[in-house]
Amino acid sequence: MNAYPVLLKKEWLEMKRSYKWLWMPLVFIALGIMQPLTSYYLPDILEQFGGLPEGAVIEIPLPGAGQVFVETLGQFSQIGLFVVVLGIMGMLSGERTGGTAVMVLAKPVSYFAYFFSKWTAAAAIVLISYVAGAAASLYYIYLLFDPISFADVMSASFFYILWLLFAVSLVLSLSTVLKRSAAVAGAGLVILLLLSLLSSIFREPMLWTPGSLTLHSQAIMMNESPEGAWRSIISTILLSVLLVAGSIRYLKKKEWVQ
Repeated sequence: MNAYPVLLKKEWLEMKRSYKWLWMPLVFIALGIMQPLTSYYLPDILEQFGGLPEGAVIEIPLPGAGQVFVETLGQFSQIGLFVVVLGIMGMLSGERTGGTAVMVLAKPVSYFAYFFSKWTAAAAIVLISYVAGAAASLYYIYLLFDPISFADVMSASFFYILWLLFAVSLVLSLSTVLKRSAAVAGAGLVILLLLSLLSSIFREPMLWTPGSLTLHSQAIMMNESPEGAWRSIISTILLSVLLVAGSIRYLKKKEWVQ
């Protein structure tokens, strides 16, 4: 019997019990709504709470719709990425420490089915959260700003979703190697933030890395050409496959469940 559907159902049930299907999308929706509202009402906010002299007039031009969506993606890359790591950091390390992994792997279950069921469930909740947050942001951008090209949104989202899937692969791989969930979260965040930071500072040398995917998303929304996009796409896919394959190979070690 193929154990993958059973294990995937188990992961979905655990996510339902821990309310991940609720709070992760809600956080992304809140981030998606917050950025357009903040950008639109920023002059009013500064006037009310900025402590400016009486009679001072604040004239801040409204940003373009594309710029607002770029800023929304920036929120996803900061707070949203932390939420993603927090939500999936213990999917393997937690079961290893709690003893659940021993019971599952003692049955006729392949290591591929065990790991890939977790990857699929994590990828699904992350994608649903992103789509919900992006849809909320685009709705308020449509109400408060100019409409955005659907093709641009889809192209930018492709790069950003690829970045999120790489983050899922990385965190689950770390969860395979490290026993403590806190260590998984810390290492995952440091690596992902370093990739983003280095890609922003050293654009040309880092164009082939996954960290440049968010820059490509921004370039598309700002009507710029995403240079070297194919290199980062290929490297991200290859690195994700290597991380998954390496994690499954590491799982096969007898001492993993000890």
